[in-house]
Amino acid sequence: MTADSPGVPAREEYGEAVRARIAAARLWAAHRAPYLASAVFALNPVILEPVLDEDTGLPVADPEFRAFPADTRWNLHVEPGTALATPVEEIGWWMLHHVGHLVRGHAARSPVRPEPGHRVGHAAGAAGDEEAHRWNQAADAEINDDLEDGDLRGPAGVVSPAELGLPPNRTAEEYVPMLDVLAEAMGRGGGALAEAIDCGGAADGRERPYEDGGSGEGLTRLDRELLERSIAAGIQDRAGARGEVPAGWRRWAGERVRPSVNWRARLGALIRRGAGTAAGRTDFGYRRPSRRAGAYAEIVPPSMVRAVPDTALVIDTSGSVTGDVLDRLLDEVGGVVDGVAGPDRRLRAICCDVRPHPVQVVRRAGDIDLVGGGGTDMRAGIAAAMALRPRPGLVVVLTDGETPWPERRPPAYMVVCLVGDGGHAPDWAAVVRVPADAPRRVTTRGQS
Repeated sequence: MTADSPGVPAREEYGEAVRARIAAARLWAAHRAPYLASAVFALNPVILEPVLDEDTGLPVADPEFRAFPADTRWNLHVEPGTALATPVEEIGWWMLHHVGHLVRGHAARSPVRPEPGHRVGHAAGAAGDEEAHRWNQAADAEINDDLEDGDLRGPAGVVSPAELGLPPNRTAEEYVPMLDVLAEAMGRGGGALAEAIDCGGAADGRERPYEDGGSGEGLTRLDRELLERSIAAGIQDRAGARGEVPAGWRRWAGERVRPSVNWRARLGALIRRGAGTAAGRTDFGYRRPSRRAGAYAEIVPPSMVRAVPDTALVIDTSGSVTGDVLDRLLDEVGGVVDGVAGPDRRLRAICCDVRPHPVQVVRRAGDIDLVGGGGTDMRAGIAAAMALRPRPGLVVVLTDGETPWPERRPPAYMVVCLVGDGGHAPDWAAVVRVPADAPRRVTTRGQS
């Protein structure tokens, strides 16, 4: 094929042709996923030096750049030969894919993120490092799951949880061990899990040599912060207006726009609100006389009072949540529940890893024996709480959020305490995020 062949630009025109394809891909991506349109247009294309054919002098595709890798400054690195050989729709899909890496903070969450200033040797470096490669695949699985939910299927060779038979709506951290098991099984049979595709520093936080070239200044930290808040607010607006937004993106938006608050105050407010919602003013009592008492000569009528609801704790005792963290969190929850229900009221607690352990009935949260240590499935613990008799009106779940959740809202008011920065909670729960290093209250476990 020569420079005069139909559809092939002359050497002086390939730069313009590449920019035109990127512009067309942006429009395609914005149309297919309008809830991410502002993010797509915020990507900064950086056109790299091409690999030229020795005979024609035209750019040829470099397979190492087939994913149009992005870095953490929102630069999209475009290799000209690859761009000219890739369909516009596929380029647009990769734009949406990299937006997922960027706004979900995969670089910051990466277990292989190196010290500042360290660079991998080549674009294929991530594929050559098994741990980095597996993290890239797991992060891809987290993103691609939501893209597929929006009817956006990826090109051949990318990781698909649905095609691999993996559960949906999991985080990259959850997918890593699943992919390890699959890769080992496939390796014994002579197969490969998926192609070694490098998404760039946006996926693992490692700088590549090609990030030094071109005009790839990208976005500042403030720019990224404002952009992510804008994206999250837009997603929530569309979701509220019954727009078609995949569940994973709705969950991310809800967590992203939630304001930073005093978690202790929020925890207390949610538990008290849950107690009030579960009980309602449904009984009469004499602890506080009725305001109509003055209208009666000799009779003191009772007033409407709010019954104290039965409260149950579901405690994640899997290996991913340390006992020290649970001790501190139980201090907090126990103190609030005592304030709502009274210090002498009995509390039912269920420790749960992949299965619920026998219910414990205690007077103080400090008396709970934390048993367990396997995998994590809070669905089992919540189901066990709902099976208690009498059924609790308020359920408080303590977990790091690395767990599947019931698809439907259980018949009780649910407060989920998420420990640490990872994990997620269902849309139907009241949520408070608790720092993993939160200091202990002055009152310690076991003390009244």
